[in-house]
Amino acid sequence: MSKITREEWLNVMATELKKTVFKQSGFILDLKKVKISCGYPSTGAKGKRIGECHGSSNNGSNEIFIHPRLEKSNDVSGVLAHELIHAYDDCKNGHGPAFRKIAIAIGLEGKMTATTVSDALMETINKIVKKIGKYPHKKLSNANKKKQTTRMIKVVCSNCNIYHVRMSRTMYEMAKPNCGYCIDNTDVSPFELKMYPEGEQINEIIKQIKKAV
Repeated sequence: MSKITREEWLNVMATELKKTVFKQSGFILDLKKVKISCGYPSTGAKGKRIGECHGSSNNGSNEIFIHPRLEKSNDVSGVLAHELIHAYDDCKNGHGPAFRKIAIAIGLEGKMTATTVSDALMETINKIVKKIGKYPHKKLSNANKKKQTTRMIKVVCSNCNIYHVRMSRTMYEMAKPNCGYCIDNTDVSPFELKMYPEGEQINEIIKQIKKAV
């Protein structure tokens, strides 16, 4: 096959599974209202869920998402087969007896909430992958994503312009601090020793001038 996108590959794989796995097991899978994408499930990037299917009650179609951390064609195909069962019954039966009946029939085994692929189904999947090519996607990892921390601002005394502290904008908005240095070493009233974010002091000076005029 010519070069295709990962979404196109997923849909081609779904069509092949429909013909060679579901139909032969006695289940007619309708893909007309099934949309398949590579994307994060509702549990997010770090969640344990590697695939997810949403019922048609959301937007009229069954939406299937395959987690971006999956990159091996066989793994993706196994997860896709699992999610296509949910699409078959429009996500009405969870992983109960109805799901189990279809899963075992098409070659999925193990715990129904986290099925594995039987040797027979893997053989079929391998033949399909050989026909359509490998899944055109590389694992997306968040391992190097830095955790966002609270941004600290530098708050400076407008009197001495030396004494400063660092604090979050939220804490600053709750209560503007006074300059401890000037309180101890000058005769300036504490009410006049409010500290302001560096770079914003000029705005406060302008305000004071306008008040005095």
